[in-house]
Amino acid sequence: MPYYEDQSNWNSYDYYALHRYLHRMFTYKRMEEIKSLDCNKLSEITKVMIYCIVNYYGMSDIFKLKNMKWLYSVKPLNIPLILDEENPVSTGNDIYKKMNIIC
Repeated sequence: MPYYEDQSNWNSYDYYALHRYLHRMFTYKRMEEIKSLDCNKLSEITKVMIYCIVNYYGMSDIFKLKNMKWLYSVKPLNIPLILDEENPVSTGNDIYKKMNIIC
């Protein structure tokens, strides 16, 4: 799964693709896949992306899943992550901006 891959050499396009994958997974509520996520294998960036998606769409039920309790302790990224280098847009006063992701 793309969310378990080594991200050490990734660029903004790779992170954008990961974000799109996670976005579809959570907005279409692929519960089997969501319930099988292992937070110990996720990078901090991936955790922040998931946190943003879940919060942006008001999916508070995801926080209640046994394997998703880590969502309560997610911290903003130390440096900004730009998902679209060609057209970086600060998304306003929303969860992405708070967590230091620029879409």
